[in-house]
Amino acid sequence: MCNPILVIGQQGQVAQALKATLPSGVTARFFGRQQLDITHADQLENILTQHKVNTIINASGYTAVDLAESEPEKAFDLNATAVEHLATLCAKQNIRLIHLSSDYVFDGTQQASYGVDDHPNPLNVYGKSKLAGEHALTQLQPQNSTLIRSAWLYSPFGNNFVKTMLRVMRQQTTLSVIKDQVGSPTSAIELAHFIWRLTQVDLLAPCYHWSDLGAVSWYEFAQQIAESGQRNGLLNHPVTIKPILSREYSSQAVRPAFSALNSQASWSIAQPKPWQENLETVMQALKHAKSSDSG
Repeated sequence: MCNPILVIGQQGQVAQALKATLPSGVTARFFGRQQLDITHADQLENILTQHKVNTIINASGYTAVDLAESEPEKAFDLNATAVEHLATLCAKQNIRLIHLSSDYVFDGTQQASYGVDDHPNPLNVYGKSKLAGEHALTQLQPQNSTLIRSAWLYSPFGNNFVKTMLRVMRQQTTLSVIKDQVGSPTSAIELAHFIWRLTQVDLLAPCYHWSDLGAVSWYEFAQQIAESGQRNGLLNHPVTIKPILSREYSSQAVRPAFSALNSQASWSIAQPKPWQENLETVMQALKHAKSSDSG
């Protein structure tokens, strides 16, 4: 029997999606911060001593983009220092490490979607902390690791743009959403399927990009959420969405104007679906969850 896969970041969207899509015959152990604080190398080493694993999926991370501007130490502790600990111990014990990164390592100045070979140049503390984690991974565990950049994650789990928009839309009939930031929405469910596929690949590339097919602005994404929400009975009134410029919206962190990902190099492993299709699947899951709760 194969050793179990260790998934770190139990409460996050991706870890919850990994648990929901666990393939038949695969054993995985899920650890949250209460059981394992990977910013402490000794805790991590103790866990790896207790649980023999061949693969670690690091789905943990500091994800509060705006808050990172005022607490950079916390962002770098979890997104960079913790990755150093992981990479060092995985190299020492010959454990495969799959690590998640972000589109926000790019500055958004190019016109075409970003490929794995494009040069990162983050604009904010969050992006800089994620890039520092990438560097730690490639320097300390280059032979048996990979990083996956994704973007604009959404799912039935945790906190994300889709669920936030639905909550706000239930409370308001009019809202404003930024139109001049464009990216690639990513279903955490589809990302989880891709990650499970990667665990079966013998020779990993150093970096993969994965997102839904297509690029869209936050404004257009919100419009589709509103339409699908009404269609699926998650909203009981029409919503007017006003497009605004990012400079009209108060935020601590500067975000890239264009951060769409080119994941074509990953298509030999799995075929992504259009973001509209994946959004509809998530909305139907939320509809089912709502029906179950009310029932």
